[in-house]
Amino acid sequence: MARRKKRDTDGGGASWMETYSDMVTLLLTFFIMLYAMSTIDAQKYASIIASISKAMNPVAYQEQMEAQEAQEMIESIDSNEEEEPYELNMLYTLLKQYVEENELEQQVMVKKAEEYVFIRFSDSVTFRGYSDILERSGKEILDILAEGLQLVDEYIEEVVIAGHTAKVEYDYTDIDRSLSTNRANVVLKYLDDKQVIDSAKYLAIGYGLYSPIADNSTPEGRAKNRRVEIYISRKGYPISYTKKIQETINKKEDGNLEYKRNTYID
Repeated sequence: MARRKKRDTDGGGASWMETYSDMVTLLLTFFIMLYAMSTIDAQKYASIIASISKAMNPVAYQEQMEAQEAQEMIESIDSNEEEEPYELNMLYTLLKQYVEENELEQQVMVKKAEEYVFIRFSDSVTFRGYSDILERSGKEILDILAEGLQLVDEYIEEVVIAGHTAKVEYDYTDIDRSLSTNRANVVLKYLDDKQVIDSAKYLAIGYGLYSPIADNSTPEGRAKNRRVEIYISRKGYPISYTKKIQETINKKEDGNLEYKRNTYID
């Protein structure tokens, strides 16, 4: 009887495992390579395509780049406008347009910031000499200002009107303080009569000759110092003079409220 051949069980069973392991490793390497190719640097790829386009058709490439730059500029402007909404912009735009159309840039300055719109009128536009009678040119621009105030009433915290005069050597009339205050009040009354915003939002201040912006020793400097300024603060910014005064006069020495007035201020 023939003897059966003994099976070899020493070491032969693991050979298929080695083959399988090598195959898995190769597959893993293959998939890693595919992933790396699919996530190629978009910027480098765009640069390569742009270089080829420029070489093949320089005119078309230049037109494409100009169109792309223009689009990026528009998107940048739109983005800034969305990020920085400005409630008083209608008022500023209305005043700025009026000043430019009437060539008043030398007599009227209009500025804006996040918290305010600021207007400075020279003496030649609003008042003349030692008079507190409002000039026609002053009334016309205040009419425009009133229209703008009405448009943005809900966003206005306060309208501060400041009158200024200039120091003149050997002038002993001693009316600077009262004249600047009267002029501020005249402007306030003119605007208030329009009834476009709450009267409690107006405040008039007379600085006299004590807040110059130019040299009083020259006629040109004195002309700049004779002015009316209007500061229109955005609601909540930065400080309400009226509110600070009311907070002071409405408190007793122990800090308790003595009485409270009904005003537009919350």
